[in-house]
Amino acid sequence: MAPPRHPVFRFPVGQRLLGLAALLLLAAKSAEALADAADAFVSGNTLILPVIVVEPQSFSATFLLVENSLPVQLELTSAVELPDADTAGASRLDGTMLTIPRINVDGTVYRAELELSSEDPVRFTLVAADAIDTSPPQVCTPPVPDPSHGDNNPELINGSLVPLNLVLDGGPGPDGIPPLTDPAFIHPDDAILNPEDLVVGVKIGSHVRAYPHNILDWHEIVNITAGRPYTLSYCPLTGSAVLWKAFMEPVDKTFGTSGLLYNSNLVLYDRETQSLWSQMLEQSIRGPEVRRIPERLQVVETRWSTWLEMYPEAPVLSMDTGFSRDYFEYPYFNFKTSNDIFFPVNNSDDLRLHRKTRVVGINVGEASKVYPIENFGDGVNTINDRVGELEVVVVGSTDSNFGLVYSRHVEDGCTILDFAAVQDELPVVMRDSEGSRWDIFGTAVSGPRAGTQ
Repeated sequence: MAPPRHPVFRFPVGQRLLGLAALLLLAAKSAEALADAADAFVSGNTLILPVIVVEPQSFSATFLLVENSLPVQLELTSAVELPDADTAGASRLDGTMLTIPRINVDGTVYRAELELSSEDPVRFTLVAADAIDTSPPQVCTPPVPDPSHGDNNPELINGSLVPLNLVLDGGPGPDGIPPLTDPAFIHPDDAILNPEDLVVGVKIGSHVRAYPHNILDWHEIVNITAGRPYTLSYCPLTGSAVLWKAFMEPVDKTFGTSGLLYNSNLVLYDRETQSLWSQMLEQSIRGPEVRRIPERLQVVETRWSTWLEMYPEAPVLSMDTGFSRDYFEYPYFNFKTSNDIFFPVNNSDDLRLHRKTRVVGINVGEASKVYPIENFGDGVNTINDRVGELEVVVVGSTDSNFGLVYSRHVEDGCTILDFAAVQDELPVVMRDSEGSRWDIFGTAVSGPRAGTQ
């Protein structure tokens, strides 16, 4: 048998204890001070383990401090089998290592590891001991992005959320630009797309699909069924794509194109109540559902070659839509590159950027910020930032042509993660300060937070 290792003591700075020996000799442990039935405790020079698991059995055991031992040693004095023990939080003997998750001594809780140093008699040598922070967890409520992208509970004017004189007729009339409902999809190998063509990527559970701009330009709305109804909308005039969960209570859960525009942006209508919905305000602006805010899901807008690198087998929206459209022809002439706009907007004097600059943006209360895609540079880059009261991470790439924003607040509300970019591993784009790795849809794919959205 190998000689026992010398103990490694890692007590808090300033605590003048030399190891478990001092704990056993100086502390008198009473039963009422126990925090948990499985907690180990000391009484005089005896260590008591209410439950110790030695697979496949469980025992209650007592150990006696070996007097004047250095390194600190404990000798087994008794063990009683426990046929139906609750092993949650119990001590465990794995091979030659005995791990004691909690030793409660005068209100201070320690975690200890001991190594088998003798089989006859059975003795263990202390290897390590650490104090455990048992203070109650802090409860925090992080700020959240404003889902409405506007004032909360705004005043209605003539039953409308926005001035009616700014809601303009776009020309085609209701469903004159025909929405698609549960359309056909094809394998990526059969898609006729150029590497630089833009697509909108959607991931709903195992439902991963690509929706090319050249089809969305002609239809603007796709009503999707993926376990439940969803609606993807794309406005060619503002270059904005959003995905909403459909409401469960209506009979007809689909949306159509109203033919109207607000600030040159698509206005949808729901076929159940005929209410009007502003795409970028992301709420109903008129009708029975006025002020209602849909639940939004993440989409990824990027070029076709980047999407293929990430999801090479994901189905792609087919040009076989049932409508006669020339999907190889852009319906808005030079609108993508021109600085001109077809319809008025209420900030037309803001010329800080070219009007067709692609950006990713976020609103938090009254604070807003945009990040131009062209500024992210080569490779994948992250920006740990703050918008209003919300800590965010922005991840993007100029050469891969995407940009997204996520909150850095995790579930407990108190922890704020820092992120760094991950290169050449798409769809993984970043890692956090705890070691988890995250994909482009904001899902942790490995590490301590794996599965977290």
